[in-house]
Amino acid sequence: MKAIIPVAGIGTRLQPLTNKVPKVLINVAGRPMLFHLIDELVKNGKIDTIILIIGYLGERIVEYVNKEYKDSGVKFEFVEQKEMLGLAHAVYHAKDYVKGEPVIIILGDTIFEFDLNSVLKSEHSAIGYKDVEDTTRFGIVESDGGFIKRMIEKPAPGVTESKSAIAGIYFVKDAAKLFKAVEYLMDNNIRTKNEYQLTDALMKLVSDGEKMVPFEIENWFDCGKPETLLSTNTYILNRDHNFSQDYPFPDSTFIEPVYIGEGVVIENSVIGPNAAIADGAKVTGSTVTNSLVSEKSIVENAELDGVALGTGEKIQGIHHNEVLADSQVISF
Repeated sequence: MKAIIPVAGIGTRLQPLTNKVPKVLINVAGRPMLFHLIDELVKNGKIDTIILIIGYLGERIVEYVNKEYKDSGVKFEFVEQKEMLGLAHAVYHAKDYVKGEPVIIILGDTIFEFDLNSVLKSEHSAIGYKDVEDTTRFGIVESDGGFIKRMIEKPAPGVTESKSAIAGIYFVKDAAKLFKAVEYLMDNNIRTKNEYQLTDALMKLVSDGEKMVPFEIENWFDCGKPETLLSTNTYILNRDHNFSQDYPFPDSTFIEPVYIGEGVVIENSVIGPNAAIADGAKVTGSTVTNSLVSEKSIVENAELDGVALGTGEKIQGIHHNEVLADSQVISF
């Protein structure tokens, strides 16, 4: 079976972190967020080909993925989306690689916990959802009698009573039908918020008689904003961490959970809880809590709490709830 992962986006809400690094390669709990997703697909064993739809800084994604998964046994294809015309438009770029067969589509900037095998065994096409309070940020599904009846892309307040947000996982039994639905949108210039939306293409399938069922995602982490990026980091550290680790930094204190990458230097500092220090970073005379410190960054005589620090940055002083990258500071 094949999987499609759209990863072409710029990551505007995470700027300036994404000025020099693709959003999906931002480090979360010690690994690029995209790798958390690919790890699950590779581990499952039923996915033989993963098609990544690349765009912004796509060459970096190709480099990282090929290096990390060269011996995984899974084939990777990279297709460039040259114009950012929406998610349906992105998925359509996989048309030459996926024919009339089942396909799973998963957004690359989210991290999930769900039973992939049960989804792949579904009798019908299926869409993952998670109930949310703010429905205006997501596509929303309405279902009746077990089947999806309507999908609405980022509805205005009061348009629907449903709280079921589309969580970025889609299982389609016949990919060829989906691609024809996308063609219908493009041929008739049917856009929502000036983009060809995957929600609209799927709704076209439903209108044409395709049976789709919703399935609830156990845990869903949207890493598209600084605050959700950091909360995801905290969750994964607590989920996966070995709390009995020893660290070769005798003059520093570690409050678990933390992640310390390779080639890191830490001197006279307090690290944690919920701190990830990526490869090659240096922390001296500092406190780092609830924060992400990216590769080759320097934290010197600083207090960081709720901070996402970009690659190769140097920081000093007190910083709370900030993104610092590309010589810019953004508070949130």
